[in-house]
Amino acid sequence: MFSEEFLKMPPSDQSEFSTVINKLLLKGFIVRDVFDTREKIIRINPDYRFIERYFDIVNDYLKYSGWAVEKDYVLGVIALNNLNTENRIRLDRETSLILFALRLIYENEKGESNSTTQAIYLTTPGLLKLMKDNGIKLQNKNLTGRGMARSLRFLNNHNIISKVSGSYDEGNVSFYILPSIVYALDNDKIVAMSNALDELKAQETNKEDLLNEAIN
Repeated sequence: MFSEEFLKMPPSDQSEFSTVINKLLLKGFIVRDVFDTREKIIRINPDYRFIERYFDIVNDYLKYSGWAVEKDYVLGVIALNNLNTENRIRLDRETSLILFALRLIYENEKGESNSTTQAIYLTTPGLLKLMKDNGIKLQNKNLTGRGMARSLRFLNNHNIISKVSGSYDEGNVSFYILPSIVYALDNDKIVAMSNALDELKAQETNKEDLLNEAIN
């Protein structure tokens, strides 16, 4: 039982339990490797280690309200899933396209990287270039770093990217793409959006309908 196992925890960990649970519920993901803005290094996330240590208790607690916790020790990701497919965040078109572009970059760069961390470093100019090269356009907007500000801030708040430096509003942000992006966008969506982009390259007509259908 949850209550019995919880009472076995040290008082300090009992206090920390609610803090970590609320972070997980708010963000949806807890990643192992995080960028320390003060020390300017990648370090181990203590919240990840806490959930790792008390994984069964955390899972039992959240199960009462219809949640399940998934752990990926290879990628270093703890992901929260609703068993009833409720409380899902529906992303707008712009954020969906940016998320898709980031996933493409992550998959391509990860295969070529020799880094020990699962995160991939990127800047807004790098993201802009890939989107332009692949014909990914924001609806009724010019593709600029400033135009991405709201979406990048949202992704940072949900532990899908981790800001390193710069200003969102100035469009000069550098950040890490976190491995949680693998769980933020499922493979079916990737295939649908990739197919839509391939069709766009072959024909420019009905391009909005093709992308909207893939996103939705």
